[in-house]
Amino acid sequence: MNLRVLGSGAVVAAILIGLVFSIAWAAATPIDDPYSTANSQWNGTSTLLSLGLKPVKSNLLTALSTPTTPSILLILGPSLAFTSGEAGGLTGYLRNGGTLVLADNVGSGNQLLALLGLPVRFDGRLLTDTLFYTTQPTFPTIVDFSPSSLFAGVTELALNYATALNITDTSTVRILATSTPFSFLDTNRNGRLDPGGPTGPFPVLAQIPVGRGSVILFSSPGSFTNSMLNVTDNNLLLQNILKTAAPGSALIDESHLTPSPFTPTKEAAAQIVTGMLNGGMLGSIKLGLAVLTLGILAARYGYRRPAKKEESRGGRGVRSETGDVDSTLKLHPTWSRERLEYVKRELDLTRKWRELRFGEQ
Repeated sequence: MNLRVLGSGAVVAAILIGLVFSIAWAAATPIDDPYSTANSQWNGTSTLLSLGLKPVKSNLLTALSTPTTPSILLILGPSLAFTSGEAGGLTGYLRNGGTLVLADNVGSGNQLLALLGLPVRFDGRLLTDTLFYTTQPTFPTIVDFSPSSLFAGVTELALNYATALNITDTSTVRILATSTPFSFLDTNRNGRLDPGGPTGPFPVLAQIPVGRGSVILFSSPGSFTNSMLNVTDNNLLLQNILKTAAPGSALIDESHLTPSPFTPTKEAAAQIVTGMLNGGMLGSIKLGLAVLTLGILAARYGYRRPAKKEESRGGRGVRSETGDVDSTLKLHPTWSRERLEYVKRELDLTRKWRELRFGEQ
């Protein structure tokens, strides 16, 4: 776009209005990333913030090096791979008395289990129970528990598109809860038990000691989402787990969740709106708005008028114009001076009117 056109008042106003509406729209659009604490919809975990969990948006190693021991780290449905350095940091965290709660239902958490060298894997196949369930067989209920302080007051858990735990060494793994004998793994997701298909009971909750800490594995991350947390005794189970941590030391990892492409934009817009309403704003946001404002002002005033060309004649600054009568007559000596002077006067009057009307020079 021509910068002179960009600098016009109408275009600048349109840009500013569009910018305001874009920020307001982005801030009002809900975040829908699964398991995100910024997501207040059914598949989010914003409710967990009221239980004292603090989100870790980036740099998990830094977060693990600062909490008070004993501490809790909750990881729900990780979709990004863990590094060997993160696994090493988690191992030290566990040996120092921390507790890792890893919940997964599709097998994406197996990469971390392999790095930690633990003899358990998430199966990945869909756990179904046609007799014991809440709203549908893919939402099975759990009623079989081993004696543990984690189940104080707990009589039933509700799962949500869960799977089973495959345990290769039962000597080091304590099974805490299992599905009913009527459950099965739906291999092809047709809702039926196929001939020869695996049947229950299956482990769904287990605990492994590591140093002075432990790893708790749960095959239903959806049980801790906004829509499922208060179904049956899911909330009570999580609260019992959190009781083992020092106050303010419970963390939920979001650095291994894959955000949607527009989530960073939505979060930035929400911060701008919140900052404006509360009278405070992050320095980075202030800097970005300042740069944008300067850019618009530069387009408005820096490129609004073309540069002037002046030359000295008779001791006075006179603009070099194509309507100069003498110059024109030198090029066309047969033309009438009277007519040229008439045209020049008309051009001068037109130019002065445009200067007054539009500010042009």
